[in-house]
Amino acid sequence: MANELTRVEPPALPLAPTQYERRYQDESNNVLRLFFNRLNRLLRNLLSTDDGGKYLYFPRGLFYSTQNQTAAVVSTGYAVTYNNTYIGNGVSIANNSQITVSADGVYNFQLTVQIEQSNASAATLWTWINKNGTDVPYGAQEHTVSGSALQVVHWNFSIDLTAGDYIEMYWAVDDTAVELHTHAAATPHPGVPAAVMAVSFVSNL
Repeated sequence: MANELTRVEPPALPLAPTQYERRYQDESNNVLRLFFNRLNRLLRNLLSTDDGGKYLYFPRGLFYSTQNQTAAVVSTGYAVTYNNTYIGNGVSIANNSQITVSADGVYNFQLTVQIEQSNASAATLWTWINKNGTDVPYGAQEHTVSGSALQVVHWNFSIDLTAGDYIEMYWAVDDTAVELHTHAAATPHPGVPAAVMAVSFVSNL
């Protein structure tokens, strides 16, 4: 794996004789000296102010949807769903919508959705944060789509979670002509997802 430090294994110390021997003491000290030298080099690389951070692995996830998502009823919340996992390390997804963490910490969530409006009149889209099945107070955003158009909506927030907690993003509209829309790959561009969620670990609690 790229940017991976060589692990330091516990030293294999020679077996001690029944009586004191200078040779055994020297060999044992030499093994310990080599071990601590390797451990010191590893810590220097890890804590380097130049590029030590490249050796650190944090919980992270990236999920996206290649399916159109529609609202059957106005003013009704629907969970944003994801049918593909691009990165999943300590962050996973359940039921296509519940982004679950395996370690306590503060996490940053970055949601991007592409919305399409097929009516000429203006419409409103709401998106909000739901933690463990409960809406987060004042955790919503409101967006206006003016006429028939495509728009991209971004949602960036940080939140504290404990192991096993999950986050869902919900959306609702006042006009069912608004949907989360995907585009298949076509010359000259690759596919455009309806929703993308990037999750990164910020800090311990």
